[in-house]
Amino acid sequence: MVMMHVVVAGAGGIGGVIAGEIALAGGELSVVDGWSDHVAAIQRDGLRLVGPAPGVERTTRLPAWHTSECQQVSSIDVLVLAAKAFDNQWLAPLLAPQLAADATVISAQNGVNEPLLAQLLGPERVIGTVVLFAAAATGPGQVRLDWRPTLQIGELDGTHTDRLDQVSTELGPGIDVEVSENIWGAIWSKLVMNCMSNPVNATLGGRARDCREQPGPRRVSLACGSEAVAIGQARGHHIEPVSGIEAERILVGGAGGPGAADLAAQWEATAAELGDVKGSMPTDIERGHKTEIDSFSGFISREGKRLGIPTPANNAVFQMVQEIEAGARLPGPQNLDELLRVLG
Repeated sequence: MVMMHVVVAGAGGIGGVIAGEIALAGGELSVVDGWSDHVAAIQRDGLRLVGPAPGVERTTRLPAWHTSECQQVSSIDVLVLAAKAFDNQWLAPLLAPQLAADATVISAQNGVNEPLLAQLLGPERVIGTVVLFAAAATGPGQVRLDWRPTLQIGELDGTHTDRLDQVSTELGPGIDVEVSENIWGAIWSKLVMNCMSNPVNATLGGRARDCREQPGPRRVSLACGSEAVAIGQARGHHIEPVSGIEAERILVGGAGGPGAADLAAQWEATAAELGDVKGSMPTDIERGHKTEIDSFSGFISREGKRLGIPTPANNAVFQMVQEIEAGARLPGPQNLDELLRVLG
């Protein structure tokens, strides 16, 4: 089998781990990133992966380019977009001229990005992808891996094709790649989980697990999840379980219907899997960076309006995070009462 040239665009936490694992396995790989110091450090010293086990560090050499140098990247067989989702609008067209005629494009990002990428780069190139691990860039040339990297990939029409097997091979062996025949259900499951966690944590501060362990935040979290499931089902998706919980249970129990108490207990029981991580959105707010709220609660809010489905919890969280980003509101527990009033 001819080796494919993989390009990872966005070498932060997720992209850096994907790139590092492919390079360590001997794959043909380049990275593109907009952080000049990060690119310079990779060019000079290599990319260092820390973890997941304590004390484990690995360094690999790989070609790295700044986004202003995209024209120097050789023909791309597999493009892994791992920058923030809101960057796709300009980053994807920037790399389009470098794509091989039969290139495959995957979005290792939060949110539902496949329709936009299909529009920008061609629907025949895009396969669905779900990231099932956590990682973070901890400094120029260095990323931290919290647990073994796992991806789900699948054709958007649910078929099993040869290219899925090819991409799976190119991304391994350092990455566990699961091929799904229900990738839309997996994408939506990840979106539901993100709506239940990241934006709620961003409004209230604290750790990611707080919205599962604490009664008030948990109620907001489950309401956001119920609305997201309703939207996904209205779009025709069979949503995969969310952290082991059936989507239908979240739909009904999250809205205060039958099984609400059992659902709350089950959601609380999943808190331990998060450890003490904060989540990407609260971290972005702390650093003064733009968040991906538009791809989470904002997306659900817009789809609710389009489909005629009420989404009051996601609407409120979306507005609050926008206000926090604008400096008009501070994150913290003082926002909880306002969110609970919206739920009635």
